[in-house]
Amino acid sequence: MTAEDIFNEVIKSPELTDIFNIPQEVLNNLNYNATSEYQVIEVIKTIIRGEENHMDSSAIFRSIQTQIIHLG
Repeated sequence: MTAEDIFNEVIKSPELTDIFNIPQEVLNNLNYNATSEYQVIEVIKTIIRGEENHMDSSAIFRSIQTQIIHLG
């Protein structure tokens, strides 16, 4: 399974709509290689890319922290 395949499976999760209020229409049109306006989607991509590149969990966590810091 490729990183893009994993991403496409994850975005089918109803929690993205229920908890994060991302419209299903938006989820249906997401592209793994395009930047999303939803930060949670970018965090999901960071995790998938980190795993794909065999990054250790602390490096993935630091990358997510950097994304969050740049929000403010």
